[in-house]
Amino acid sequence: MALGIIWFSAGPQDPIFGINHANIAPELTPKNWRSSAIVRNGLYIWVARGIRSKDGKDIARYCVQVRSGHENSRIEKEFAKRDPALAYANALGSNEGEYPAERSPVTYMTMRPGFGRGPVTTEIPLGKEVKG
Repeated sequence: MALGIIWFSAGPQDPIFGINHANIAPELTPKNWRSSAIVRNGLYIWVARGIRSKDGKDIARYCVQVRSGHENSRIEKEFAKRDPALAYANALGSNEGEYPAERSPVTYMTMRPGFGRGPVTTEIPLGKEVKG
């Protein structure tokens, strides 16, 4: 039975805001999970709290999300409770591995320059670049 679309509030560790090594912790805990990510086997991992609506009722879900390199993040697994999600995320690998490159958030703007021409997409960095 599908529960429908899940809605997330992104925290500072979400790659949508860029990747900053200051947001990476050795493990996710009940105190740091809203602002920290971890790295396991070179994968950037964080837990996001989301809401699903079912029969007019909001249901909280905790989703372990994974990002590898420049690929889009994906939901690895979804949990009804926070602590099992944190335990799952922390156990996804035995070593940290290489950290992802730090980067600032980026916005993409697509314009249509005129009739008969295809769209042109430009990358627009937000804020100053993070230097490594």
